Amino acid sequence: MKEVTELLQMLSQRLAGKAAAKAVAGTPISVGDCHVLPLCEVAVGFGGGGGEGISDGDRKGENKGEGTGGGGGGGSRVRPVAVLVVDGTDIRIERLG
Repeated sequence: MKEVTELLQMLSQRLAGKAAAKAVAGTPISVGDCHVLPLCEVAVGFGGGGGEGISDGDRKGENKGEGTGGGGGGGSRVRPVAVLVVDGTDIRIERLG
């Protein structure tokens, strides 16, 4: 079970690292004197599970044995929510959607 816990911790740390500050502001787009910087919302989710087994010799007709288990999953989402527009000396934020 210790290995499962270590694996889940490592995966969650790596996912959190993917949602770094670079993901919050996208790559700027420039045309002449107008510059647009996408601003994004970042969400990270993670779930995991584990298991164990036992021998159950008290029940008639059932197999005796050991069990195993495990599982995990995670993901992240980056969604643009606004853009920062720099047009000459005019600076404004435009919300998307």
